[in-house]
Amino acid sequence: MLKKILLVISLTIVGSTSIAGQTFAANPAVGTVTRLQSDAEIVRDGKDIPLEVGTVVQENDEINSKSDARVEITFNDGTKLLIGENARIGIDEYLYEPKNGIGTAILSVLQGPFRFITGKISDMKTKRLEVKSSLATIGIRGTDFWGGPSMGTYGVFLFEGTIVVFNAEGGRIVNTPGTGVDVDGVNIAPDEAEKWDEGRAQAAVATITFK
Repeated sequence: MLKKILLVISLTIVGSTSIAGQTFAANPAVGTVTRLQSDAEIVRDGKDIPLEVGTVVQENDEINSKSDARVEITFNDGTKLLIGENARIGIDEYLYEPKNGIGTAILSVLQGPFRFITGKISDMKTKRLEVKSSLATIGIRGTDFWGGPSMGTYGVFLFEGTIVVFNAEGGRIVNTPGTGVDVDGVNIAPDEAEKWDEGRAQAAVATITFK
């Protein structure tokens, strides 16, 4: 059985809150919104916070984008997450400790298209990355890839590097740029990796491209 390969991402404590004599550490700041098109928001501690360029992203945030929106988040190590319209993506964990050569990241893609481009995290000696969708988990090693609805199914397309796309029914290693896999259901193993034609690849890229 394929092992989960989890991505590695960074974590920095940014403050604390005191309530009734008790101190609670704030969630770590792990990145910043570096580009924004149209409307999007962060759901943090049950509150909706409108996004702006420069908004700090914290661990446990959920990013929700509206119609025609695009969001670029740059993490502390230079990793970039591009988010398309009508998306919901959770930053579950993010750790980047270059002095110790370790990092960990877990992202949950609840809805919508995205592109993930790893930064310095891929140089860590001990690294784990996991991007979870409703149909499959994507394990990553120093990689640039896209995921989202495509041609009536859920597609994962590789620009560079190596990924493993898997669920409880099986998994596929994708290591040839320009190829992708389809996942038709949570109880169906991902299809074999195949080259995507130019039209399908361009349509995927368009979902996360800024106008």
